[in-house]
Amino acid sequence: MSGLCYCKKCGRIVMKDPKEEWKCDYCRSALSPVPDEFLDEKCDIAFKSDEVEEQFINEYIKPSPEFDQYLFDHRDEDLAAREAQLMAIIRGGRDGSGGPCCPSCGSKNISGIGTIGRAVSVGLFGLASSKIGKTHKCNSCGSMW
Repeated sequence: MSGLCYCKKCGRIVMKDPKEEWKCDYCRSALSPVPDEFLDEKCDIAFKSDEVEEQFINEYIKPSPEFDQYLFDHRDEDLAAREAQLMAIIRGGRDGSGGPCCPSCGSKNISGIGTIGRAVSVGLFGLASSKIGKTHKCNSCGSMW
């Protein structure tokens, strides 16, 4: 029997099998089962509605003393970046020579975006900065991830 679980720290909601490790695959914190009152009666792996899911997040996740707003806000883009890095490793680059490459164009001409560069961009542009949560930039196509 599988069920819907959540992380009190980052807010990730995932389906887990009781035989699997009950740790968040993003922040490695312990997972807790979503209470039945929020789940669809026909299916214990889905919320009753989007509104009920939002209510659950506001009542159970955000008030938790373990809750980390930064992880909650950046979780999806961090997971996408991890996926892109993994796919680059699996693909070995589009030219087959191995090593990291741009997930958009496949170029190996990439560079890191340093903490100082991100801080300056955020300082100048605030939340409109395109570098928030980004760690790499493709020097060929300009894509950041």
